[in-house]
Amino acid sequence: MDIETVKALQQGDHKAFEDIFITYFDKVKYFLKGILRSESDAEELAQDIFVNLWINRKTVDPQKSFNTYIYTIARNTALNYLKHKLVEEAFIDNCNDLSLKEADSSDEILFAKEINILVEMTVCRMPVQRKKIYQMSRNNGCSNDDIAQKLSLSKKTVENQLSLALQEIRRVVSAMHLFFI
Repeated sequence: MDIETVKALQQGDHKAFEDIFITYFDKVKYFLKGILRSESDAEELAQDIFVNLWINRKTVDPQKSFNTYIYTIARNTALNYLKHKLVEEAFIDNCNDLSLKEADSSDEILFAKEINILVEMTVCRMPVQRKKIYQMSRNNGCSNDDIAQKLSLSKKTVENQLSLALQEIRRVVSAMHLFFI
């Protein structure tokens, strides 16, 4: 996309937006479909991306690659959509599991499952090494020495990463706890 067209978009030129839309809509939709594996979801998100492009047109930098800009937005939109869908599905699964439990303890079970989901989401967002160390420690029951040896790290590094992981988890769970008080 040439700089003049992007500048015209910034200034609210409908023709420039139409040119960009015609040039990129199908490409963005195809890109999203590859990530989402759903034609209808890709179509809907592509439409949202272009609506938001028009709304936020003044923030587009004509000096930077428009191609990179639009695909970065598409990638981030798809990832956010997938994260939201994962949380929604986990919530539905948890609600279905909850119906099998006794009514008296349902609030406690739901709260515990929500915390569990929150911890899993927090762990998923951790840097790769910290995530691996945490999972080896908590899920596999490995000692700090074992983790250090298997990952060729110092024991102190393993301890520091576990400490940072637990701080992140505590911070997120505390924020949730404050929200429900």
